[in-house]
Amino acid sequence: MKMSVKFLVAMVAVVSFGYAAGNFKQLGSSEGEAVAESSVESSRLPAYSYAGNDSMEAAISAYVVDEFGKHYAKSDVTIPIVNILAVKPAKFGETLVWGSFWVLNYELRGNTLFCVSGGEYPGVAHLKKTGDGGYVVKRVDVVEDGSRYVKSAKKIFGKHYDDWEKNMSGNDALRESKRAEMIGDYVKANDLFVTMYQDYGWDAKQLFAK
Repeated sequence: MKMSVKFLVAMVAVVSFGYAAGNFKQLGSSEGEAVAESSVESSRLPAYSYAGNDSMEAAISAYVVDEFGKHYAKSDVTIPIVNILAVKPAKFGETLVWGSFWVLNYELRGNTLFCVSGGEYPGVAHLKKTGDGGYVVKRVDVVEDGSRYVKSAKKIFGKHYDDWEKNMSGNDALRESKRAEMIGDYVKANDLFVTMYQDYGWDAKQLFAK
């Protein structure tokens, strides 16, 4: 069963980007409704393209944006978070990459990227080498939601489960550090006048140190 995990950005009661299981729900407040409507408009920003130097991270980033991002309403830009936990060469030329993968969608508001939707997809990515020395993601096995969450996580992460549960799952500091890095790389690569990012109900955060 392929999990669909959506981040409920319009709920003030949500105090962090914690794992939110369940089907996608439209933004629920008057603010959220306005965001949902405006997100359908044509994007005012360049499409996301990975700007780092890690070929595995590049492949997973592209997959997250293209495959997970398509299940959300259109926004100005979709920017992933890719936190890699472990890597292992596997049979038949595959490489397995375990980690926590987020898809986050933003609307441009002045100099701020405002998050309007998103979700986490923890699991294992199956990668294959390409002719140019890079990678392509064949599929991602994602942890199931609801009552099967722990059982499926233990099956997917295997011997890496304890490490993932202790050091990555629910690790807000790790997530936000990587999030700022990937947004910052995107902003610099496209020479954008963006200096902050923000979640619903929270103060905006500076992207770059003053």
